Amino acid sequence: MTLRLAASILTLGLAGCAHSSLQGSDLDQVKRPAFVSRMADEAGPRVTVYRSDSALASKLAGTTPADADHRLEASLKPAMSSFEAAERLRSHVYAAIDTEKPWSQAVPPSQVAGALETFLVQEVPGTAPDYARLKPLGADSVVEFVIEEYGIRAEKGVPQTWVSGSGRMFRLSDGGELWRSGFSGNSTEAGLPPLDPSTLSGNARPFKDQMVAVLDAISVQLARQLSPGATPPGTKELQTPADAKTPVEKEIDKSKAAPPPDATAPTEVPVDSAPKKKAPKPSAPPPDATAPTEVPVDPKKK
Repeated sequence: MTLRLAASILTLGLAGCAHSSLQGSDLDQVKRPAFVSRMADEAGPRVTVYRSDSALASKLAGTTPADADHRLEASLKPAMSSFEAAERLRSHVYAAIDTEKPWSQAVPPSQVAGALETFLVQEVPGTAPDYARLKPLGADSVVEFVIEEYGIRAEKGVPQTWVSGSGRMFRLSDGGELWRSGFSGNSTEAGLPPLDPSTLSGNARPFKDQMVAVLDAISVQLARQLSPGATPPGTKELQTPADAKTPVEKEIDKSKAAPPPDATAPTEVPVDSAPKKKAPKPSAPPPDATAPTEVPVDPKKK
């Protein structure tokens, strides 16, 4: 399923959350916003698979549903750090948002991270930072996203990855809010296949892949809410800003930038499209200047 289709499916999840819309007149007052994303303390991963599904619980051997859920939580935690999840949401909202003012004048994310002391920190603190530190950078407002809960749960016997949280935009001068919205989404709404919890303890990558898909779809909807009166962003492929990319994404970019391998088959000879120059004709030896009646003189004989 494409990200665009997943985003359209998640629209219902976002629309059902209470929010205050951002007005174009509010944006006229903003000159230099700063984007911040973080994960709330004890946000997850939360697992309620075996405790909520008796069919799955019946397959357990020698352990209780609660213990099985807790063990799965421990297995999922290293799959995606809070820093990675929060940065994924922030960078993709910013990548999908309208590039006109004031968003085009936003404080660079590296400067925001440096001022809030979250630069290259793998675990972003769950408590709100001191946003007054952004004022020396010229920031006059903050767009903040908070991932409040995430994990795996069973809905009607189907294990699914889910994420929920909230976003807001406020002025640094007086704390007045310009926009607030809740968000939620899950892998079932996005059309992703159910996960097999029995295999995730040994390989949590499928969980991370679904988290990425759900976060990216949510980010498109949040970007649309932050672009009142504009052409809805997020209709093109999302691209993470260079200074917010993970090491894995940077390696992928390097592989894409590498020149393609020589596709010439072993038995084929590359064709030189340049015009070939004709080889010069060999010069003829000088004619024999000896007169017909003369006999060549042998220098050894006198």
